[in-house]
Amino acid sequence: MALDYTPCITVQCGMHSNFMHTAFMNGEQAQRLKLARQRAGYADATAAARRFGWTIPTYLAHENGSRGFGVERAQVYAGAFKVNASWLLTGEGSPASTVKVPVSGYVGAGAVIYPVDESSGPGGIEEVDLPPGVYGDYAVFKLRGDSNYPAYRNNEIIFVKKEGGPPHEYLNRECVIRTEDGRRLLKTLTPGSKKGHFTLISFNAPPMLDERVEWASPVEWTRKP
Repeated sequence: MALDYTPCITVQCGMHSNFMHTAFMNGEQAQRLKLARQRAGYADATAAARRFGWTIPTYLAHENGSRGFGVERAQVYAGAFKVNASWLLTGEGSPASTVKVPVSGYVGAGAVIYPVDESSGPGGIEEVDLPPGVYGDYAVFKLRGDSNYPAYRNNEIIFVKKEGGPPHEYLNRECVIRTEDGRRLLKTLTPGSKKGHFTLISFNAPPMLDERVEWASPVEWTRKP
């Protein structure tokens, strides 16, 4: 008879162990979230949730540890409280730590992007910090010269997501794009005269008519020099 009960006891112990581990992880996240909220100057959790338009019971559950949260929610909270999302999610690094990413290319005349292997100097590949609270896989491009002024200044930095997507999803937005023939450009995507073609627009350069574009990623942030 004892053998009949052994599997049940084992499963229950495993379930109890998993529950305890999850509760511990949720509690660790909750402590970091509370600290981030307080350091951002919000003494009251409910007031902070109202300020940012979050569902109050959900936020309170995240801060008291009764519920955990994932990457997407960590990004939201990190952006609001100006902390590192990686630290908020996992405890890695410090609240104010920054993530460095290499510059992928330089933007020159005509908003043409030149890869770093063609442009990097003796100092090697340049690195920049992601904006505070940003967590994810981003590509960084740096402006060179004033040929794109007034849209961009010399040494201005732009950030885009590496994933990107189909160009028709980003019409009338400024994007880093890759054309069918392999050029990379910083342009505003507008519809072309026929399906599958786009007119590409930038300051101080004539429109590029009816170009075929394979991939686009909209500008998420810029950093002034």
